[in-house]
Amino acid sequence: MENKQYFNVEVPIPNDLVIIHKEEYVELLNQSEEGVWWTIDDVEKLLGMKRTKLVNDILLKPEIKKEIDIELSPSGFVVYPKTKGSPYRFLASKTRKYFEKNFGTILLTI
Repeated sequence: MENKQYFNVEVPIPNDLVIIHKEEYVELLNQSEEGVWWTIDDVEKLLGMKRTKLVNDILLKPEIKKEIDIELSPSGFVVYPKTKGSPYRFLASKTRKYFEKNFGTILLTI
C-alpha cells in the first residue's frame, strides 16, 4: 500500500489579481483581438520569428498563401502588399487561431 503525504499551503493572492482557467484566458484574449488588425511586426512577436523567415518560409508559401490571403480565400485573414513597400495586414483573432491550429504542420515544413 502506497503511503501518500499531503501538504496544505496557503498562498495569498493580492486583491488586484485573479486566477482563471487557461481556456477562459485564451477566450478573453481572442475576444480582445476581435476586429483588430496587426502589422507584420505583431506577427513576428507572436511567432518569435524574424521577418525574412516569416515572409519567405510561411507567407509566400503557395499552399499557405492560398488559405490565408483574403483575395484567394473566403476565410482568408491576411491582406498581402499590392506594391513593394506596402504593408501586410493581419486580422488578429484569426491569425492567432490559424497559427495555433497549424503550428506543427508549419514548423515541419520550414
